[in-house]
Amino acid sequence: MNMRTTVLSVLLALTATGVQAQTPQDVAWPGVLRIEVDARDIGRRIFKVKATIPAKPGPLTLLYPQWLPGAHSPSGPIDKVAGLVVTANGKPLQWTRDQYDVYAFKVNVPEGASEVVAQFNFLSSQGGSQGRVVMTPEMLNLQWNANSLYPAGVITRNLQAQASVTLPKGWSYATALATERRDGDTVVFKPIRYDHLVDSPLFAGRYYQQYDLDPGAKVPVRLNVFADDAKSMVAKPEQLKAHRALVQQIYKLYGARHFDRYDFLLALTSKLGGIGLEHQRSSENSGDTGYFTEWDKTWLGRDLLPHEFNHSWNGKYRRGADLTTANFNVPMGDSLLWLYEGQTQFWGQV
Repeated sequence: MNMRTTVLSVLLALTATGVQAQTPQDVAWPGVLRIEVDARDIGRRIFKVKATIPAKPGPLTLLYPQWLPGAHSPSGPIDKVAGLVVTANGKPLQWTRDQYDVYAFKVNVPEGASEVVAQFNFLSSQGGSQGRVVMTPEMLNLQWNANSLYPAGVITRNLQAQASVTLPKGWSYATALATERRDGDTVVFKPIRYDHLVDSPLFAGRYYQQYDLDPGAKVPVRLNVFADDAKSMVAKPEQLKAHRALVQQIYKLYGARHFDRYDFLLALTSKLGGIGLEHQRSSENSGDTGYFTEWDKTWLGRDLLPHEFNHSWNGKYRRGADLTTANFNVPMGDSLLWLYEGQTQFWGQV
C-alpha cells in the first residue's frame, strides 16, 4: 500500500468496532467455494457475482470481506453491493443482516440442501466522488474480496475456492492465478485457497502488453501493462532495462525468492481509479498515461513498483503477528505498521 493512504487507514482502524459473527475454527470446510463473475457490463460498470457456498442444513452466516490485507483498515466496499439474492435447490431463502455487523448475512439452509447460491451485483463507482473506479470502457480491476462471500466460522486457509470470470469480448487479462481453461471469453482458474484467491487480483482490458523482466529465469517476473490506448503501453529498451534492474536489485537485497511467479499489474490510465496495493505474487499499480511516453519529463511515481515489490517480502512473506488473522472479518492490529510501511517506503525510494 502506498504511504498516501496509510494515515487514513490507521485512523479508520482506530475507530472501527465489530462483532464477530462466529469464531473461526481450524478445521477444513467441506467442498469448494465457487465464485463466478460476469464482468461484461462495462456500460453500466457492474460486476455480476454468483457465489456457490457448500453448506449443511441449519443456520449459516455469510461474510463479506471487511478487513483487507494491505489496506490496514475495515474498508471492504460493502456499500457497492446491491441486489443480494440467496437460494438453495433453486428456491429463494430469506436472509437477514446481523444486528451489529453489516458485513454478515444470516440464512437458514433447508433440509436436503448441500450448498447455497448467493448472487449480487458489485457496482463500480462512476466517478471519483463515489469512490474508486474499478471498471472503465477500456479496462477493469477485479478484486475477489469485493466480489465474493464466504462462510463464517472458517479460517480462510482451510477454505478451497475456484474462481472464474467472463470478460468483454476480445479483452486480455493478467493475474497471478493459474488458468485451468479458457472457453471463449470465460476464464476458469485452478482451485486455490480462498485467502490466496483474495491475494491474487486481476486486471483486464482492451489494450495490453506483457514484458518479461527476468528473461530466461526459472521464476518468471512479468510487467503486465494495461492502458487507455495502444501507444501508452509501449516501453522503450532503456525503460525496460530500468525495470529489469529493479528485479535484480531486490533479489540482491533479500537474497531469496518465495514465489513461483510474480506479476506486476500496471494500469496507465486517466480513468481507472488510482491504486498501489501489495500481494505476495503480484501487485496492483496505476500510473499516468505518460508513464512511458513522457519518461524523460518526470520521475514522480517511479517508486511505486519498487515499493509494492518490496512488500512481497516485507508485509506478505513476513508480516506482523497481529496482521495475520484467521479470516477477513477478524480485526487486524497494526503494531508493526511503522516497519511494514516505513522500511518498504525507504527501499522503494532507494
